[in-house]
Amino acid sequence: MTATHPSPDRNLEIRVLAMVPVERQGQIRRQLAPLGVIIDFISKAAELSHLALSHTSYHVALLPAALPDNGWWALWGEMALLNPRPEILVYAETASFQLWSGVLEIGGYDVVVEPLTDDELQRAVLRAARSFRERCLENTNE
Repeated sequence: MTATHPSPDRNLEIRVLAMVPVERQGQIRRQLAPLGVIIDFISKAAELSHLALSHTSYHVALLPAALPDNGWWALWGEMALLNPRPEILVYAETASFQLWSGVLEIGGYDVVVEPLTDDELQRAVLRAARSFRERCLENTNE
């Protein structure tokens, strides 16, 4: 039995789920506009339950590193409800080896360091979307 999942090719739109403060949402929307992405913004982990129930699929999730530990556990628990799980990009003011390895260890895709230039953010989202597509294709072929 094979499942079909959205695949982010240049001809298809990339869906991004972003947990970004309200005051930065316009900036992120502007930075990703050249890619033609669809962005849904959330402000807390509890909002993911609604998205999981709606069966909305995302290629990339852009999440902050700066959350209290219990906030991360709540967020990660809600992310696990999304099927297929998007590739997770964590953004942080600084990236230590501990943060980077921790993100990879829990199944995240990468860490991007602020301030995010347009080019850096676009490249990171495209790489993550490509990884999502490849993972979905591998799962389909198994």
